[in-house]
Amino acid sequence: MKEKKIRIIPIGGLHAIGGNMLVIEYDNEMLIIDCGISFPNGETPGIDFMIPDFTYILENKHKVKGIIITHGHEDHIGAIPFFLQKINVPVYATKLTLGLVASRLAERPVSQHTFIEIEPRDTIHIGPFIIEFLLVNHSIIDGVGLAIKTPLGIIIHTGDFKIDYSPVDGKVADLHRFAEYGQQDVLLLISDSTNATKPGYTPSEIILKKKLLEIFARSKGRIFVASFASNIHRIQQVLEASQKYNRKVIISGTTMQKNVEIATELGYLQYKKDLIIDAKDTGKYTHKKLVVLCTGSQGEPMSALHRMANGTHKHFRISAGDTVVITASVIPGNERMVYNVINSLMQLGALVYYEQDEDIHVSGHASQEELKLMITLTQPKYFLPVHGEYRHLKAHAALAESLNIKPKDIIVAENGDIIELTDKSFEKRGSIPLSTVYVDGNYIGDITDEVIAERKTLSSDGVIVISIVIGDGLLLYPPAIIAKGFIGLKNDKFLQVLQKELSATIEKHLAQNASSENLSVAVKKLVKMIAHRFTNNTPLVETIIQEI
Repeated sequence: MKEKKIRIIPIGGLHAIGGNMLVIEYDNEMLIIDCGISFPNGETPGIDFMIPDFTYILENKHKVKGIIITHGHEDHIGAIPFFLQKINVPVYATKLTLGLVASRLAERPVSQHTFIEIEPRDTIHIGPFIIEFLLVNHSIIDGVGLAIKTPLGIIIHTGDFKIDYSPVDGKVADLHRFAEYGQQDVLLLISDSTNATKPGYTPSEIILKKKLLEIFARSKGRIFVASFASNIHRIQQVLEASQKYNRKVIISGTTMQKNVEIATELGYLQYKKDLIIDAKDTGKYTHKKLVVLCTGSQGEPMSALHRMANGTHKHFRISAGDTVVITASVIPGNERMVYNVINSLMQLGALVYYEQDEDIHVSGHASQEELKLMITLTQPKYFLPVHGEYRHLKAHAALAESLNIKPKDIIVAENGDIIELTDKSFEKRGSIPLSTVYVDGNYIGDITDEVIAERKTLSSDGVIVISIVIGDGLLLYPPAIIAKGFIGLKNDKFLQVLQKELSATIEKHLAQNASSENLSVAVKKLVKMIAHRFTNNTPLVETIIQEI
């Protein structure tokens, strides 16, 4: 009889920050953990975000028994509407997480869905799996880790976590339960690696409270606080500081407004009824009585803070005497956008507190000593680091080795790897093909790598359009040359050579009865070659061939 194995396939979340999605299979049944988006950068111009490639899951949709969401960050929930449009399976998550998922479904509705609310320490059966949800601390409340009992042993999945001994809501991570599972022979630990390169411990969220109160005490004008809209603890601290110093709060930014409404409705935010006012009523109060809580901590061009900094916000423009607090670390790749906003704010005369200021932000991810504690508590036989770039995964693997987990029992995987697990083995067994799925407005998956490459070329080297009019196999007019974003046409020598060689090439191919397609290919190749020779740039070249 063939030995049964557990198959673990990361669909996203490895070698990058975001797009988290993991498949666990056993005996022809499948469990999915998380379904998030990843964010664009300078290498993906015009893209809104990316979602995981669901192809393998859809090909095996009859196996899928459910999807578990560990917490409500976009890189764990953002792709759920796209997934549920393809396959209707139960979604298991805590109350706030389901509230945030419901908000995403309101933006991209699906025909039907099934939500099952769980709480920490709840135990559920999904197919062959028995799952217990374990409370963890993170930069969003209601996060959970998972203890998954399988027929072959226990798998612990930490979700995104840190160990906070004094969280804002007083709910400490369930270290006791993690340790109890560690006494039951944990087969595999799957653990968050985001801060695996950072030594020591991640500070408690509570330390920000003291810093915020200091800033509020000394500020004489308006206070603008930019935060991740999902950080409900951070929002609560801003509301409490505002109440203490008798300031009214305006919520700015669509996502921030939605999340405050959801968290308030579900009972996660506590504040006086008249604390939050509408932006149109700000004229009733002096500047020293106002706080604006907004989005834009990553310098996003359409965010509230960015629009305030460049003077395009409907209600607010930053001015001298204002204080701006950016309570978030910079996501890798966003540095230039963030620093551009900070520079603009300072030029407008604002006092700006940001990442370089001590105690203005704390991470939601465990640093090295906490990661080591999790490994020590759970005592796994095998170890799989997840959620991070390659350097994070490797650093986490090294931590596990330092705690006497053998290198052969650790896998640093890539998205798409098929990892097979038994009580006696842990190894890669091939991989599944995965593609990058881009979302650009209403277009999902139709954007190819070729389109992205063309956009990058347009942004750096511009475009040249060659218009050709032919008739009876002859070139009727000199080819027209139009350029956008390409300055080489100002070089007279380049233009002369291009016009001469273009006409010669076109006439040569027409004499050979070349098709329009072959003529276009030849013209594009010639123009790129000459452009590179004169300018060292290689613009995008398009042709318009008209036959009359």
